Amino acid sequence: MAKNDILLETGTNEMEVLTVDVDGQLFGINVAKVQAIQHFDRQLLTGLPTAPPGVMGMYLYRETTIPLIDLAAILGKGEPEGLDREIVVITEFNNFVSSFKAHGVCNISRLSWEEFVPLSSMLGSNAYVTGTVNLEKTEIMVLDLEHILAMLFPDMIIEPLSEDSLQKKEGFKREDLQIVFAEDSSTIRKGVVSVLHKAGFQQITEFENGLEAHEYLTETAASDRKPDGSMVLITDIEMPRMDGLALCKKVKRSNQLEQLPVIIFSSLINEQMIDKCKSVGADHYVTKPEVNKLMHYLDELC
Repeated sequence: MAKNDILLETGTNEMEVLTVDVDGQLFGINVAKVQAIQHFDRQLLTGLPTAPPGVMGMYLYRETTIPLIDLAAILGKGEPEGLDREIVVITEFNNFVSSFKAHGVCNISRLSWEEFVPLSSMLGSNAYVTGTVNLEKTEIMVLDLEHILAMLFPDMIIEPLSEDSLQKKEGFKREDLQIVFAEDSSTIRKGVVSVLHKAGFQQITEFENGLEAHEYLTETAASDRKPDGSMVLITDIEMPRMDGLALCKKVKRSNQLEQLPVIIFSSLINEQMIDKCKSVGADHYVTKPEVNKLMHYLDELC
């Protein structure tokens, strides 16, 4: 079945989770990343002898082939015998269409990001789950699909900086720009901060969720250090406690913060999400892992 337009009102700090079955355990996938759900058809699969472990091969979808990743193999689960209802979840994020095989699909649930319990700091940087949510008295592990793909295809984390991005422009003072960066993935956060430092941006304050970033900005404004053209907010969308759209909406509706430039840096940027970014007042939106484009917008602010 194709994903319907189950659109949440923008900036309400809600998410929708698709629950799938992998060897009897339930896992969650953010619906914002899902294009479609299909029954698994082995005839549509072409194997790849040199594919990384966990990649079954290339799967035919809408007259093109995309990678098919076996969630059971990635998560260290078994393959129950006699399965005839295996499904393929088609996803799109980071400007990349891929697919994931699971043993069944359960339902779609709506919940607040405040109900999401992050686990990455407890499980380490190699964890394939980003957190948990409690749905109908059942603990659901939410999959970190970005991390799974990044482990299989490392170039998807952060693109290399171009020579043009590294070169400091005459008259631009990158070291003077104050950057507030909200991103829950420690891997991506470290990667982005590293390339920004390499390019000459030195004043970067990091937060792992939107709520902490908003509290910091509010305190900054209240302490007579009102953010102006020398400060910018870069925020992911998917984050616990407060997501990036809700954060941007709060900033742009604040009398003290409304002039603060906001760049949304997310794997979810597509036509539908661009409309949402515009509706909450974002100044720019950049798809991960396009750090060179991000750098271009930061230079405009310098």
